[in-house]
Amino acid sequence: MFEVNLVPDVKKEMIKAIKVRNWILFVCIIASGAAIAIVAILFGIKGGQDAVLTINDKKIERMANKLDEFDSLDEFLTIQDQLGNLSTIAENQSAASRVFSVLGVILPKNGDTVTLSEMSLDLAENKLTLEGQANAGIEPLIDYRVLESFKKSIAMTTYDYGEYKDKNGNTIPAMCLTETDDNGKPLVEDGNYYATWYKDVKSCDPENPDNGAKNIADRDTGKDEKIYRTPKFDEWYKDKYMQLDGSISGVAHFESNCVTYSGTEVGKSVRWDTKNDVCLLAPDGLVVTESSNGRDENDALVLRFAGDLQINADVFSARKNFLTVIGPSGQNVTDSYAQVEGMFASRASDCEKNDTTCKAENAGEGENK
Repeated sequence: MFEVNLVPDVKKEMIKAIKVRNWILFVCIIASGAAIAIVAILFGIKGGQDAVLTINDKKIERMANKLDEFDSLDEFLTIQDQLGNLSTIAENQSAASRVFSVLGVILPKNGDTVTLSEMSLDLAENKLTLEGQANAGIEPLIDYRVLESFKKSIAMTTYDYGEYKDKNGNTIPAMCLTETDDNGKPLVEDGNYYATWYKDVKSCDPENPDNGAKNIADRDTGKDEKIYRTPKFDEWYKDKYMQLDGSISGVAHFESNCVTYSGTEVGKSVRWDTKNDVCLLAPDGLVVTESSNGRDENDALVLRFAGDLQINADVFSARKNFLTVIGPSGQNVTDSYAQVEGMFASRASDCEKNDTTCKAENAGEGENK
C-alpha cells in the first residue's frame, strides 16, 4: 500500500505557524489576566492604606486637641522626665555624710593634734578643702613635723567597700545588715569586725526570701547571724572555707572590692597577708596651700594651715555599700559612725606685729610660711 502526500510544504509551514500563533496568543491572554489581577490587588492595598492613614490622622487630631485642653501638660512632662531619670539619679547619688568618717580617721588623736576651723566639700569635684591648726602639744609648739606627719598619714589612708554573701555566695540585701551597735560604734569581736544579719525578715534570706517577719523590729532576734567582715583566717582555713589564694566559700562572709588576702604555709602554720593597694583615699595626699604661725582661742602657739584633698570618687558614692575608711594604724570608721567631737575649733589668729614670740617660733620648714 502506497501513501501519496498531496499537501505541499508551504501549506505545512503555514499550519505550523498558525499553531505557534495560537499558543502565543493564549499565553498573552493568561499573562494579561494575571497582570490585571495583580494591579487590582495593589489598588486594593493602596486603598486600604489610605483608609487606615485617614483614620489615624483623625485619631491624632483628636488626641492633639485633648492635649491642647490639658492645662497641666508641662508639669506632667516634667514629672515623666524625672521618673525616667530615677535610675540615673540613683546611680549618681552621693553620701556626703561620709566626710565625717574620713575626718574621724585622718585627724590625729594622740600627742599631735589637728583641729579644723573650716571645711568645705565639693561633691562635683570630690574635693575636700580644709583650714585648721596643728599643735605638737609639747615644745616647740609650732612644729612643722605635725603637719608633715598629717600629710603622710593621709597618703597612707585607704578605704574598703563590698557586699555581704551567704554561704552559697548569694548577695544579702544591704537593708538586712548592720555593722554598728545602738550607739553607732562598729561591731567588733576579738579584733574581728562583723555585721549582724537580720536573717528572719522577708527578703533578707536569699535561700528563703518569703520566710520571716515583715519588719526588722518584729523579727526573731534569736535567728540573727554574725557575718565577719575580717576573715577568721586559721579557723576558716582549717574548716576548708578559705583557701591560700584568699577565696572564701561555704560560709557567710564579706566580699571586698578592695582588700585581697593570701596565705603562705610556714611549717605547720599559715602566714596570712592582707593587701589593699587599689583603694587609696586621696592618692595625691594633702596639698598644702598655706601655712603660717598663729595663736588659737586659748592664746597658745599653733601652726595654721590650709589645704586641699582630692578624694577618690568611690568614697562619696552611695552605690558603694558598707564603705569604711582605714587609717595607717588600722583604725576603722564606717559610714555609719564618726566621732565629730574634737574635730573642730575656732580659727587660729595670725601673729600680731608685736608678737615676737609667735613670729620667731619655727621648728621646721613649711611650704608657705
